[in-house]
Amino acid sequence: MDISISINSGFQDEFRIILSPFENSIIPDEIRSLLGESIEIADITLERVKGDNPTNINILLKISSIIAEIFEDNPNLILYFYCDDMHDILRRDKKITPQKFRSKLFSRMFDKYITSNKIKNIINTSIEIKADRTIYIHLIARDTHLPYVTAIKDVIVEMSSK
Repeated sequence: MDISISINSGFQDEFRIILSPFENSIIPDEIRSLLGESIEIADITLERVKGDNPTNINILLKISSIIAEIFEDNPNLILYFYCDDMHDILRRDKKITPQKFRSKLFSRMFDKYITSNKIKNIINTSIEIKADRTIYIHLIARDTHLPYVTAIKDVIVEMSSK
């Protein structure tokens, strides 16, 4: 799955949502075997292509809707979102890291979308890893895929402890 969608804010800002195949080679063989051929993991990248205005709620809701539509169209999809630590992000509370801010924002967007659309069977699994810096990852999946998510999470946590 390779998808790239651009969104213009109307205020000279442009954002891009990219869904690309997750690099399965970093997952141990037993997990790849568990996933089989039917379960696909897509890596979500959200990037600002141009502009530096604060991102308004309408853009965030549009991003959520686009991701949800792709997810809905792919019943065996698990979404993987790594909270970027390479670029700073405008935030009021400078005590919170950009990664943690992105993680909280992602969870709020997810919760708002799920609640407003009365969706019950989709789960956001958040992973926080303490390393040389704190890393935040989210796995979005249907509740029927929870055993796969748990296995992936366990591998990520185990790999981070080495």
